[in-house]
Amino acid sequence: MSIDSIKRLNKRNGLRSMSTYDFSTLYTKIPHEKLLDVMNKITDFCFQGGSHEILSISKSRASWVAKSNRSGIRFSKLLFKEALDYLMNNCYFTFGNKVFRQIVGIPMGSDPAPFMANLFLYHYESEWVKGLKKSDLQKARRFSNTFRFIDDLLTINDDELFMENYAEIYPPELQLNLENSGDNINFLDLSLTNENGHIDVKLYDKRDNFPFSIVRLLYASSNIPSRMFYNCIGAEILRIGRVCLNASNFVRSGKMVIDRAIRQGAKVDRVGKVLRKMYGRHRALRCFHTNAKNFSDSLLHD
Repeated sequence: MSIDSIKRLNKRNGLRSMSTYDFSTLYTKIPHEKLLDVMNKITDFCFQGGSHEILSISKSRASWVAKSNRSGIRFSKLLFKEALDYLMNNCYFTFGNKVFRQIVGIPMGSDPAPFMANLFLYHYESEWVKGLKKSDLQKARRFSNTFRFIDDLLTINDDELFMENYAEIYPPELQLNLENSGDNINFLDLSLTNENGHIDVKLYDKRDNFPFSIVRLLYASSNIPSRMFYNCIGAEILRIGRVCLNASNFVRSGKMVIDRAIRQGAKVDRVGKVLRKMYGRHRALRCFHTNAKNFSDSLLHD
């Protein structure tokens, strides 16, 4: 989901419903044979077309090359499939003095695990939507505001259509749960609220509800260059600015970051300099104030 998608919905003033879902068994229940079958099909798709048949991987890039073109780690389609098979069938872990081999589920903690999980779900979603577009294009279009990030899923204005059909989309091993539904929901790090047919977006951080303090930013006294410390503050402000749709939500979340940074050793004048620089460089921040000084003052002063 992108903020641009929400802005397009808001222009039509047509928000009716929002729901979020979560796969509770995504990593632990996927059968290896189904995962390998999906990954092999995706590999076939990726190797289709083009004039080169070898995937070359270096420390900085990956590219398609001719067989004799470059050195480095190179994969043909067959070799890539063999590597996937080896990875899935040779995952071992120890418990006490015993050694176990994982025979179901994606090896959590391995580098490709999130990508495999994402591609596994994508394959079933893509195949189902392709079939639906052929049989009922109007119904398929009602899924245009359905979004997924790894194992978290958001539906907007689907009139519970996703709930009625998700069992047809995904394999039976996966358990999908309705997390929340209504006029105020949380999705990833966003809080979405129905405001008379518009979606109001602000930052959501469940750590704000914890009954104890959490260190979220670097300290000025940390053994790092001070420039890095202040750049982290600017990056946080930019992240918030790209999420919030109105100035009041932005200022509220931004001031929390600034106040926390000052408590951890940030100098107000240097923070102000960073804020003015970020304002000049990023259009996403210029919608909240007409000039850099007002922008900086709104976050530094009451």
